[in-house]
Amino acid sequence: IRRIYDFVRRSEPQRALCEINAIVEDAVGLIEGDARKRGVKIAAELAGSLPPVRADRVMLEQVLLNLMRNGIDAMQATPMADRELRIRTAAVEDGIAVSVADRGNGIAQEAVERLFEPFFSTKPEGMGMGLNICRSIVESHKGRLWVEANPPGGSVFRFALPAA
Repeated sequence: IRRIYDFVRRSEPQRALCEINAIVEDAVGLIEGDARKRGVKIAAELAGSLPPVRADRVMLEQVLLNLMRNGIDAMQATPMADRELRIRTAAVEDGIAVSVADRGNGIAQEAVERLFEPFFSTKPEGMGMGLNICRSIVESHKGRLWVEANPPGGSVFRFALPAA
């Protein structure tokens, strides 16, 4: 695990101009079947006219897949009618922002403070590497990743990247 972590942290992304909405659509397409099996509706709200980002498309897709998978897992105990994963893209002052919001139980404050640490997990079967690697990937793209409470319940993971 340490070698994988070091590899991700040190490897330079293969950057090219990318449209974030296309990356989101591809990631949603990859996880939609699993979400449907687990009774989760995915709603994507993709802003128009977003600036391109200079990024490694595969790495950003992996970040999105991990965040969406975590959101789906977080809603296991959520009533079926409320199981919605909402992915949004938006233009921000110096680039783009992406959010992945779930309607799960949310994250306890003491866990929020440690959430991005290596080997810390809120899941019984979790390795505690997913969010740490996601943050490393986003930071390697000169962006940032954070979590907030979702007002209707659950959590919202957000990341912002500079425009190309």
